[in-house]
Amino acid sequence: MRREAKIGFFLGGAVLILAIFIFIVGDLSVLFRKPGYELFTAFDSASGLETRAAVRMAGVKIGYVKDIRLVGRRAQVEMSISPEYKVPKGSRATLASLGLIGERYIEIMPGEETSAFQAGEMIDSAPSASLDQVGTLLLGVADDIKEVGRSIREMTGEESRASLQNVLRNLDAFSRDLDGFMSQNRDNLETGIRHASQAAKEFEQRIKEVSQSVEETVSLLKNIAQENRETVKLNLEKIKELLARLEESLRQVSESLDKINRGEGTLGKLINDPRLYDEAGATLDSVRKTVEPLTRMRAAGNSRFDYLSETRKVKSTLSLNLYLTPRYFVSGQVVEDPLQNTFTYSAQGGLRWGSVASRVGIFESAFGAGVDVLALGDRLIFSLEGFDFARHGGPRLRFATQYFLLRYFYLVAGWDDFGWRARREIYFGLGLGTR
Repeated sequence: MRREAKIGFFLGGAVLILAIFIFIVGDLSVLFRKPGYELFTAFDSASGLETRAAVRMAGVKIGYVKDIRLVGRRAQVEMSISPEYKVPKGSRATLASLGLIGERYIEIMPGEETSAFQAGEMIDSAPSASLDQVGTLLLGVADDIKEVGRSIREMTGEESRASLQNVLRNLDAFSRDLDGFMSQNRDNLETGIRHASQAAKEFEQRIKEVSQSVEETVSLLKNIAQENRETVKLNLEKIKELLARLEESLRQVSESLDKINRGEGTLGKLINDPRLYDEAGATLDSVRKTVEPLTRMRAAGNSRFDYLSETRKVKSTLSLNLYLTPRYFVSGQVVEDPLQNTFTYSAQGGLRWGSVASRVGIFESAFGAGVDVLALGDRLIFSLEGFDFARHGGPRLRFATQYFLLRYFYLVAGWDDFGWRARREIYFGLGLGTR
């Protein structure tokens, strides 16, 4: 089969499929437009309104009717609004028709507010005048006319007939006055009619001139089309070429998908081999178990300044605490000791049971241990520490209390080295940091 015949069959099939879609779907543009958002409204009667009917605002189509259902005694209408349009709050929806008996659609009368309706909200409806309602109104008007006629017959007595004759005499006098006015102003009226006739002739001449201009424009467009016929033909050939390439690309994609479904190639094996899926799941579980303790870690730091009441010096401390789990923690400190005029260091590990925590490690460059009691939601902390056990005069013992006035601010008071009378000292201070 020749190439031209193949292309002809292909284009014919495409046109046939497009025609079938247009016949079945109706508004084919619905398939290609961007998905909109849904708004709802309700009417006492949705007679004549069909799905896919247009939704307009200020005469501009902004969406279509997606669904109509009966909710209670009213017809609830679901509308799909194009995402580029916003319906302002305060708007009202009504039923309208294109012409007297044209297609029914929904007209949205925009409100004055600056905010817009969100997806899924309900728009208030306004009453509309359909042909059925007009017929009902006409029946009511006919009944009213009959009632008026009955009242007139009841009122046609002697006095009413005299009044009617008086009205007729007034009409006769008005007719005579009008005839006299016409006789006196006949010339002026004839002049006005001649001027109107001349204006109509001039208007007709203008219409002819406009028609001639339109014909000349159409002729010019025809000439331009004939001059560019070769260019249009060349563009059509390029379009045919592009369609052929597109068909070949689709064929290759289809073959690739078939191979994947059959489990061929790397991607097909990954998708169709359940063993690989199980191994990937096990790997993820292992990674999750490894990472989970790290996600539970929490760090806290603070700085503290203590005033020593006996020596009248200030002792400063910088601390960093790392909570590995809710129970296990480690901490480190750098302490400026004004008594020794040097820096000392602390590194401790601890374990917490409820409101009691124990610590062991290096306390100001010496081995020691301590215990903490926490209360009031960890805002109040009592600490007892002992370290430097090999010191002449016995170990160094310290009792301290911390109270968090705010989340990041706390007060400190304590008794340092209370086991050695010559060196015991009361101190107090403040700290900044997190718990």
